[in-house]
Amino acid sequence: MEQLPTTEPNTKMSQKEYMRLYKRKQYAEKPDEIKAKNKAYYAKYKYGMSSEDMKKYDTLLPLVSKIKKNCDDLAEKNMGFLTDLLKMYLIQTE
Repeated sequence: MEQLPTTEPNTKMSQKEYMRLYKRKQYAEKPDEIKAKNKAYYAKYKYGMSSEDMKKYDTLLPLVSKIKKNCDDLAEKNMGFLTDLLKMYLIQTE
């Protein structure tokens, strides 16, 4: 594995090369966490979620955005099904 260089001003490595090595190191140390963050950013832009949503849901954003999209679709087609479904989940949590 490549060693991460020190960040001295005199280094001849470009910022792009440094970041490439840094990201490789990050992926090697905690790949699951990095992949989950990348999926969250992808879902943020795909489903049009806000930065506040990103902060609130963190790595659960892909799941939350799919649920929100499907609830919106269901509400558009049949609001009664959506309310029945949500009541079922609200009753279980009480």
